[in-house]
Amino acid sequence: MNPLDAYMKNSVQTASPLQQVILLYERAIVAMKAAKEDIENKNIPSKVSNITKASDIIRALDSSLDFEKGGDIAKNLHSIYDFLSYSLIQINLKNDTQLLNDLIEIMENLKEGWEGIQSKV
Repeated sequence: MNPLDAYMKNSVQTASPLQQVILLYERAIVAMKAAKEDIENKNIPSKVSNITKASDIIRALDSSLDFEKGGDIAKNLHSIYDFLSYSLIQINLKNDTQLLNDLIEIMENLKEGWEGIQSKV
């Protein structure tokens, strides 16, 4: 394992659950931005890899939802995650950078919401 991977793994393992969620959002946003660059540079293998990373992270976020404790918030997040997952498939097929920009904006807004919660804890 290279030093950066070791650092990232340690950062995630020592983070609080809230910090882990924020880290996942950050990683998904980075992957989506990289996919956008890949589309613009016509680097299809890298685009597919970055979209897959973002999709995997969104699935992880979705699977971590607690519908019993989270109520309507969890249901709403589940709907958003479904939309994001479906849209990433469309982006992968059509190389739609505008839709990708929209998804990045959604993820950044959600991340800001979690960061707002973290600042109050």
